[in-house]
Amino acid sequence: MSGWRFVAVHEWIAHDPFGRPKDGDLGAGVAPESVFSDRVRLRAARGAYASLRVLVQGSGGYRLSAAVAGIEVDLAKAWYHRFPGDTPHWLPDALVPVASGASFALPDADNAVPGQTTQEFWVDLYVPRDAAPGERAGAITLDAGGAALAIQVAIDVLAVELPAEPTIVMDKNAYGCRWLERQYPAAYKGLSGDQRWLRLTGDLHNVHRIFHEHRGCFHHLGHGHSGAFDPIYGPRAVGAGRDRRLEGWEKFDALYGPLLDGSCFASAGPGQPRARRGATPVWGIYSPLNPDWPARYVNWGEEGYRVEFRRCIAEFDQHLRDKGWTRTHIEFFLNHKKRYRWFGWDGDETKYAKDDAYHLEIARLFHAAIKGSPVRWSYRMDASWRQGEQFETLADSVDFWVCNDWLTWYRDAAMRAVERGNTVFTYGGTPSIAGPTSDALQSVYLAWARKLSGYLPWLSISPGDDPWFASDGGGTASIYPGERFGIDGPIASIRLKIERNGVQDIDLMSLRAGGGADALRADLAKKIAIKVWKEPSKVARVMDPADWDSFNLEVGHEPGSNALDRTDPAWFSAIRSYANGGSTT
Repeated sequence: MSGWRFVAVHEWIAHDPFGRPKDGDLGAGVAPESVFSDRVRLRAARGAYASLRVLVQGSGGYRLSAAVAGIEVDLAKAWYHRFPGDTPHWLPDALVPVASGASFALPDADNAVPGQTTQEFWVDLYVPRDAAPGERAGAITLDAGGAALAIQVAIDVLAVELPAEPTIVMDKNAYGCRWLERQYPAAYKGLSGDQRWLRLTGDLHNVHRIFHEHRGCFHHLGHGHSGAFDPIYGPRAVGAGRDRRLEGWEKFDALYGPLLDGSCFASAGPGQPRARRGATPVWGIYSPLNPDWPARYVNWGEEGYRVEFRRCIAEFDQHLRDKGWTRTHIEFFLNHKKRYRWFGWDGDETKYAKDDAYHLEIARLFHAAIKGSPVRWSYRMDASWRQGEQFETLADSVDFWVCNDWLTWYRDAAMRAVERGNTVFTYGGTPSIAGPTSDALQSVYLAWARKLSGYLPWLSISPGDDPWFASDGGGTASIYPGERFGIDGPIASIRLKIERNGVQDIDLMSLRAGGGADALRADLAKKIAIKVWKEPSKVARVMDPADWDSFNLEVGHEPGSNALDRTDPAWFSAIRSYANGGSTT
């Protein structure tokens, strides 16, 4: 077929709109042409995905179709994000779902890349849970210029079935809901009152759906630093003292009911493939509890505060019990910081030892109010400056820790928290589009290697003011708004797909390792050049945390992906091999 080329590429190797591999995606000495193929063999468990990229090169109109016997095939067209600067460049990340047999053109008029010669597509191959083990065969076909080119695809369906629930929680984070109005301006134009809250509720459900289908979880914090929150995040607290009570649950129930009973996940979001993971309740949510709700903080330290706090939390707990919403982690999380001047102490990332007294007191009231409840309540602490000592001083109060990367300095304390049954996450950033593709797998591996429960990127839904033509790297997003493509909901990024497949591999590896997981961790730590635990800086060893800052520590306090270890871009291959029944060599 004159003038056209059609090749398959490994999922960990991205190419720009001119057919050049992304910096950092090829190992030393690997020739760019050597990664192209017209024949692919993949392996996947039942209930799992296998993925690849395909590159279309040429000029003019074309059609793309795919079919593999007994396998569900999803196609998505990659958007090339423009990075501005003296020498602009473009890299793929956002994935626009497309139908098999759809028509396209090169160059792509919408993406508007000058001189574009290459279009990348992402291909997901989903193996149904009831599939019989064995080989399946099919093809991905390019039709252009009256002729066809095909990539032959074979997939070995393994006997093993992917566990229903992930081993680790990749927990995406956001603050409030009003960012949705900026991302979907056409949808919200003219909306007000109850119709606006109804639309926000539905849009939040769609964000939950896309992360759920990618073996993750989504948290969105309703209350701000003042403690105030929008009405979808909690009922009203009315009255005073012994007459303090909660009323008006309708908007809260509309938002959280389908998440807490799992019914939200019985269907897919707009433009997405059918729901496959299952209608299971969301792993965790923030509750609206804070120092000024449901009790009034003006009465802090007095019996009136304690009475209001206990009565209303018991009422909140009873509401959850009555609804049968007892399978999700319900988190009491204090987000405020003293510097914002709403409260005189830090709830989030406490830096000064004196502030622990407030946590000890409010946690005491909280645990007394929910004692014996079947609801999975947690007192959550997001810790950074003083986590090393807080693992001990707050051990009887906190049962859910979300720590910055300094946790790697406190292995023994962190492991004691894990051993006493605490949930322990680390938080950080989302790897940049511009970094090596396999960066998206580091947080997945490290959570498992450290025996932690999960990882939380501090912000996961904010791709920037213009992610399409002036990308900031995507360090605060792993999804994009689909409105510009006629999709009334979010679309996935390549980085989210890579992460999902990595979580699958960890799940299958853990299942296979069984009681030998610790030996496997030790084996992989020798083979993978990524530090699992680290030594604290000199300042961290000799100074009180109250005197630390990002300058004297010589390591950043704010989350980001700049600390990722550089290694061979195919470093995750040992994990995938073991997950699919091979060895780690």
